[in-house]
Amino acid sequence: MARFDIDVVSHDAIGGENRADALCEMGLAYATGRGRPVDLVAAHKWLNIAAIRGSDRAADLRADLAATMSKADLAAALRAAREWMTMH
Repeated sequence: MARFDIDVVSHDAIGGENRADALCEMGLAYATGRGRPVDLVAAHKWLNIAAIRGSDRAADLRADLAATMSKADLAAALRAAREWMTMH
């Protein structure tokens, strides 16, 4: 699980839309359990970051996911995204 996160984060050279798409795919992987356990907080975190980086698809998926999450989980996801963004 962590290896995939590090691989995506370390590809800053990809830049722009491709990076946002990779982050969106990370969110989808957590949302669907593709290659990892389902984790909606992590899914929202990565979709949120991808949306901030310019992925319209991630923004739509994030909104759909947020509608299914508890307020506490949504707050945790937003906090995690904010923490990640301040470090990267």
